[in-house]
Amino acid sequence: MRFRLSLLAPAALALSLLPGCAVVAKLSTEPLIEQHAPKDYSGVVGVRADARSTLVLRASGLALREEAQANTRDTRFMIGSMSKWITAVTVLRLADMGKLDLDAPIARHLPELPAANGAVTLRQLMSNRSGIPNGLSEALKKDKAIENLEIGPVAAALRFGAGTATAPGERWDYSVTNWVLVAAVVERATREPFTETVEELVLAPAGVRDTSFGATGYEDAVGMAVAYTASGARKVPAAPPMVAASGTMYSTARDLVAIADSVYFTKLLSDKARRELATVQVASEDYALGARVKTVTTKKGARHLLWSTGAFGGYKSVLAYDPADGRAVVLLNNTDMPQPEQGKVATALFQSLD
Repeated sequence: MRFRLSLLAPAALALSLLPGCAVVAKLSTEPLIEQHAPKDYSGVVGVRADARSTLVLRASGLALREEAQANTRDTRFMIGSMSKWITAVTVLRLADMGKLDLDAPIARHLPELPAANGAVTLRQLMSNRSGIPNGLSEALKKDKAIENLEIGPVAAALRFGAGTATAPGERWDYSVTNWVLVAAVVERATREPFTETVEELVLAPAGVRDTSFGATGYEDAVGMAVAYTASGARKVPAAPPMVAASGTMYSTARDLVAIADSVYFTKLLSDKARRELATVQVASEDYALGARVKTVTTKKGARHLLWSTGAFGGYKSVLAYDPADGRAVVLLNNTDMPQPEQGKVATALFQSLD
């Protein structure tokens, strides 16, 4: 991972310059966390009333049970499919730069694919409706050892993304292979490793220091929470580089909000790119590009949120963020909390801010 020096994150700088901006101290959000988060919650819960307010964080439970090491506000967690949204932001930056086109056939960058597969677009891949079968998932069913395969996105795309495709756009399939292909297109377009492109185009501008990609043995890294099942057994999957775009990132609650701030309150993306992020592609799933756009009704009306969730072994995560004003709720958990339950807590916290 490249070292990033930043005295003040660009997003934080932009927020500090907003007209009338003043940091609002806690806004009684700590009692809200106590009220809505489960008493036995293991992880970090963050709540912010808006972009001008302080992000209030509460850490509880153990990051490492074997040594009774507590979670802290700066503990890192694997964030699973939240990685997809960060990948989508990376692709949109490249589109703004003229290096990628969301609606061009990916054969432009991966001519080795069969014609039907090459005709698929990045928009279709990032909304999980490419029609390309989930070759990686099928291969894993036959050979579990593939989970530890140390190959990059291009090699994986050509190996697992060449199955017979059906008509794109017709069927929703939450497939990891879609995202292997996305990362392969990014590598071909930039001639750099996918992970370095994400670091350079998204993480560095956001000024975050505790977000990157997990590698073999990530659970033993300093500052990382270990994932467990509800019964206490470790539940820590491998993080092969070929699936980096869909699920092998780690982060902190503070960093996730900072990345969202960078997307919505700086010039990281063009207005057009931000509209792409907010445009639902699959109505039945509320799915846009790499994440959902969820409507939550509060006392003051409906809010249309970035709703990004992740599940990676025993790690569970959710970020609910309102691009209109920066209101945010983030939950990171390391004891296999059921995602529907986590979603209910996030929604209740979000609604309680009105």
